[in-house]
Amino acid sequence: MDATSSGENIIEELGNTDYTFDELFEENVFHVPRYQRFYSWERSEWADLWNDLSNMAKNDREHYMGTVICKEEPTPILTEEGTNQYRNYAIVDGQQRFTTLIILIKAIASVYTTISSEEAPEEGSGKHTEESVKLSRKRFLKDWKIRLANRESRCKLRLQDDDNNTLEGILEEDIDETATETPSQDRLIQAYRFYREELKERQEELSHGQFISHLDELLSAIRSLNFIVYTVDNSEQATLIFESINDRGIGLSNLDKTKSFLMHKVYLTQGENPHSGVSVNGVQKRFGRIYRWMQDILETDRVSDIGEDQIQRYHYISTINTTVNSSYLRQETNRRNKTLRSGATVYLGALKWHFTNLHEENDLSIYNSYPRDCPDEIDSYTKILRRYYSHMETIGSYGQDGEYNPDIDWELRKIFALDRLGNFYPILLAIWDEYDSDSISEDELYEMLQLIEVASFRIYTTVSRSDTGRNRFYSVANDIGTGDKDAAWIIEELKDCIRSKENDFEGTLRNQNAYNSLRYKDLRYLLYSYEIYRRDEAKGGDVSSIEKAAENAGNEYTLDHIWPNDTQKLDLSEEEEEVHEEVKHSLGNLTLTTGPRNSGWKNLPYPKKRSRMDDDEENDSDYLNSDFTITREIARENKEWGEGQIAEQLDDIVDFAKRRWSLETAERQPLSEIRPATPD
Repeated sequence: MDATSSGENIIEELGNTDYTFDELFEENVFHVPRYQRFYSWERSEWADLWNDLSNMAKNDREHYMGTVICKEEPTPILTEEGTNQYRNYAIVDGQQRFTTLIILIKAIASVYTTISSEEAPEEGSGKHTEESVKLSRKRFLKDWKIRLANRESRCKLRLQDDDNNTLEGILEEDIDETATETPSQDRLIQAYRFYREELKERQEELSHGQFISHLDELLSAIRSLNFIVYTVDNSEQATLIFESINDRGIGLSNLDKTKSFLMHKVYLTQGENPHSGVSVNGVQKRFGRIYRWMQDILETDRVSDIGEDQIQRYHYISTINTTVNSSYLRQETNRRNKTLRSGATVYLGALKWHFTNLHEENDLSIYNSYPRDCPDEIDSYTKILRRYYSHMETIGSYGQDGEYNPDIDWELRKIFALDRLGNFYPILLAIWDEYDSDSISEDELYEMLQLIEVASFRIYTTVSRSDTGRNRFYSVANDIGTGDKDAAWIIEELKDCIRSKENDFEGTLRNQNAYNSLRYKDLRYLLYSYEIYRRDEAKGGDVSSIEKAAENAGNEYTLDHIWPNDTQKLDLSEEEEEVHEEVKHSLGNLTLTTGPRNSGWKNLPYPKKRSRMDDDEENDSDYLNSDFTITREIARENKEWGEGQIAEQLDDIVDFAKRRWSLETAERQPLSEIRPATPD
């Protein structure tokens, strides 16, 4: 034992060697710093750990759990008088494993307490298990020697922010799911339930005595897990070790690897230039903020499926210097003897190459004229990266809380309903960054969002999926992100992108086989847009949803062939059959209806669909009583339906579409801004 300045004893500090899990928690307390990732393990990781421990318990063998990096805090944890003080460590790497093991130990202890004292044997294995559970509670969960005056709780492991509240609720068996606000909190609760269920299944498989012994074996296996521990005095040392041992990238996202790499570069730079403007702690804090944005992003409806690495890739596309990107591609093409089409696909390698060259000045032909040195570039990169994650959260949650512009919200809803953001995320984020920095106005943002929606609809309906102009949009995003482009330039470039990739928009809509040549989502989106336009013209209300229309969620928006697809009930002549075959899949022969009604109408002749007053069916199950304005108007204005009516309807829809998705603001905006009169 060594001594503190107060004369009280404290256990020896952890060294750079291997320890069992039991040894790690002996008179040591751990916490996860705020800049670290929140709890992210899910079912596959829980199951892997459970299976490994089950095999250990069965075969009585050791198991290596990897490397842990800890940074000792200067202030120890005070304990009751006459006992050793505890050392306090921040976990730099290993928090996911530690947290999951603590949850599993709690699950085992909770299951054990449910076993009645009458059933538990007083001697032998049962008594041994009881002692093992008591020891594990004190060693890993809560230690009553810890003074509350020094610490908010007696838990041996503390997490960040709300995660810690959830973990303490689990340890106290006081889980409040109504207070769960983040995905990581939910994962903590689900991890605990997962292990409780696994233990319950094991209990049902084994006899009472066997199960008691099995709990003891599991705790013994957990206590004996081996870790290689690196203990550091500061963040800089932690960065150096983390970068070297995680070069294999096992279990890390590209964002994690970038954080580690940049912290390492800052550490090296500070050694050479102590007065450089960026610090390891500064980089840590920015990535900590990014992890918090990701928590919020996962909670949004619009962008919850976007991974953190995707956002980083979009940021790379929008902000990387094109000379750097092309130079890296040339080098990698020569090295791999394989042509790389885009640096975006290998952006982590490109970033490492870029920052290493800046630091070491390997390629003077590129970096002699580069505007920033390595520290300044890291500072700039991490600032803008943090902003892009913030923008993604703002875009994803826009319109849900607080004050917002309903026009902006409506444009975002339409863009996301079309579900083609892969081409447009970089330019959307770059534009939002300009808006956030007051470089463009809200009205200008509104116009740009409308053009993104126009591009998403017009281009995808007229070209093949392999020729949608992605590279052109990526290039414009990069021009915005790296240059000083004003709103007029951005708007004109967006229009040029659309013109360059769009084929015959009107011809596509007039294609007699539109039903089969266009995506059903696009057809529903088009007819929905026409529907709210006609409702607006008729001064009618609307409670329908653009998102539901595009996805046909709940089977509420289906396409109906007005002149039925199947001619068996139509009694057509041979000539009429030929005409029918030509026009049946025309856009002018399609309307909206609900799934149940469409199923009920099946292939009835148009007069029957139009009005079913003479049938035994409910009177409202016809076109005249449809939920949709365009369907009611068809019935009111047409007692018969055939080639002539289809042509007229097609003309009306095409005329609307040409104006609704026009590149000219004055022509497009009055139609584009029409939205449902009644909120969803």
